[in-house]
Amino acid sequence: MRVPLCLWVVVLVLSSASSPALAQDIATEPELRNPTVIVTGSREEQAAAFVKQVQPQGWAGAARGVPRWNSELCISVIGPPVAQGQFIADRISARAMTVGLEAGAPGCDTNLLVIVTDQPETLLPRIAQQHRAVFGFTGDANIDTGGSDVSLADFIAEDRPVRWRQVVQTVGADGMPLDGDTGLGKGGLTNVPVARSEGTRLRSAVRRELSRVIAVVDTRHTAGLSLTAVSDYLAFVSLADVSPESDLASFPSILNLFNPAAERQTEMSDWDIAFLDGLYKSRSDAPSGRAQYREIAKRIADYEPGRE
Repeated sequence: MRVPLCLWVVVLVLSSASSPALAQDIATEPELRNPTVIVTGSREEQAAAFVKQVQPQGWAGAARGVPRWNSELCISVIGPPVAQGQFIADRISARAMTVGLEAGAPGCDTNLLVIVTDQPETLLPRIAQQHRAVFGFTGDANIDTGGSDVSLADFIAEDRPVRWRQVVQTVGADGMPLDGDTGLGKGGLTNVPVARSEGTRLRSAVRRELSRVIAVVDTRHTAGLSLTAVSDYLAFVSLADVSPESDLASFPSILNLFNPAAERQTEMSDWDIAFLDGLYKSRSDAPSGRAQYREIAKRIADYEPGRE
């Protein structure tokens, strides 16, 4: 789905009025610290525990595929000064390129929107009222909102430093949409949903792809954090299906950025990078999401920084 240009104009006007910039100290890098977290157990056990925390908890989608991008990223950042917005977009793009994704050409249709504001409770309801479809197609069997699968009202009401909503599309293993096939011939078969029977116990006939992501930064919670750290946090939750309830206090991870009980990271750790590497190198046609997560954990266990 193309996101209408008028939406970004509305967001730009509203967010510019409510939040002219990220807090000043978010652009100042804090002193680097060596993580003091000690992770115990074998590497395989550690990797499995890390994946278990990152993946959505108690969600039926794990029985299907693990969603990821399979298209170019076209990033728009609305709210902060131009230089800060460009930094965020460039940082996310750089993280995306390390897992093999490409950035869209100038003028591409936005599929990753980052909104920076100090008044999300005012801004988000207005966007949802005027452009509800941007947040996901209610009732479409081939569309879901990933691990952040809460109602739109709950998403808007959340009080988190960063909240995100992913729109996930289920497509055939060949990448074809499951919303019909006009090439089936004349008569009643036109536009009938098609399920291709290529799945087996060893591979799935469908895969799940990130179609678009909306991430919202509440600057009332970001004082004292570096722009690099916030950008890396945004990159992780934009590139992977992450549980908002992840508790990775026993691991060095950028997902601990807003966890007061954990060691704060200033950028993605090797654990974070290994997870994204495993996600984008894992089989997209794995027979289930659980099987794909097991493969990701194995890849994390085998991961060596700097090795392709």
